[in-house]
Amino acid sequence: MLPPDQNDLLTRVEGDAPMGQMLAQHFWIPALKSSAVVADGPPIKVRLLGRNYVVFRTTEGKVSCLDERCPHRGASLALARNENCALRCIFHGWKIDAAGEVTEVPTQTTDPQRFAKSVKVGRHHAREAGGLVWLWLGKGDKPPQFPHFEFTTLPVERVSIRMATVNFNWFQGVEANQDSSHVGILHRNFVGGLGNLQMMAQNSSPLYEVAGTPYGYQAVALRAMADGSTYMRITEFVMPWYSFIPPIDMADSERMAIIAVPVDDRTTNMIYIRYDNEKTVDPEHYQRILETEDFKILSGGERTNWGQDREAMRNDNFSGFHNLVLEDIAVQLSMGPIADRSDEQLCSGDKAIIQARRLMLRTVQASGEGTAPPTEELGPAGYTAIRSRADILPEGADWRDACGQVTL
Repeated sequence: MLPPDQNDLLTRVEGDAPMGQMLAQHFWIPALKSSAVVADGPPIKVRLLGRNYVVFRTTEGKVSCLDERCPHRGASLALARNENCALRCIFHGWKIDAAGEVTEVPTQTTDPQRFAKSVKVGRHHAREAGGLVWLWLGKGDKPPQFPHFEFTTLPVERVSIRMATVNFNWFQGVEANQDSSHVGILHRNFVGGLGNLQMMAQNSSPLYEVAGTPYGYQAVALRAMADGSTYMRITEFVMPWYSFIPPIDMADSERMAIIAVPVDDRTTNMIYIRYDNEKTVDPEHYQRILETEDFKILSGGERTNWGQDREAMRNDNFSGFHNLVLEDIAVQLSMGPIADRSDEQLCSGDKAIIQARRLMLRTVQASGEGTAPPTEELGPAGYTAIRSRADILPEGADWRDACGQVTL
């Protein structure tokens, strides 16, 4: 269980909430797909940490981010014209360039150029990597270390991204991605046909080990098999919201990362990334379980149990949902927009979740005392080396010996 004050500290990101302040200052935030932002196309409204922004691509192809509201009267710059490497507000024609400088003020009669230079505009650092637009929303001129994950260094054809906005708090998304024990139960209708994942259905109570790292921890799920071997899956948690999931098939070079980005206290952008450092990612592969951008089936909400199909449940569909990701989303939605953790009764299968809470609570408390998260000391090579893994260990083998690079 988690007392309400700690739950608020962990989950709240809006306004002056300490967690939101820390996330804005110390982390680059993956905001949207690069492909969504078109040169001279419409500005894209983006909401993060309870505040609104617009992202646009200039005529020259550069991506820029401004506060959503025009500094003049507060009209939305999502309505603005994107022209000549700047946004022009359609209300009074004020023009703001990609650097956040006001260049034209048609409604100012005396010395408009001098007046334009005096106007303050909220402009934020933006960059592209791994098929995503990343934003830094902190104060000052020096952004934190960029997370040079393996997928951010690959060509576009080796990365596949799907995104969806869901109505629950961001930390519910983080916890779901760290929970290996539910896979063989909730997802039993899917894992049986997914290579080595079928072994997760054979043992739904893995032994958990958690190994600390400079960037978060490794959640090691160990499942004893009938032949005496052990099926090992290591999920990497990278602060503050990244989960690197082991491959579906141990022989496959494809990997997956899931990111739970806080839109506001009650809304999250779930980003699903498949990447392969050896070959092109097939966009149709695993589509049945990773089609995540259309959650209309859940639109009935609580009134319809988020579209749960009870008839299918009578015909060998365990959960009543027809998509693995929908199963996860429906369960998280059922907890409410901000889960009440004060009356939970946790078990040994929740070890990784407990560690995630403790780690993030320690980090945000330390941040309030002026200590930066340890990820700021992790260089590009450290990020690139982060990889989830899965393996079958022979009887009697120690997982630490099989994974000598684990940082304890």
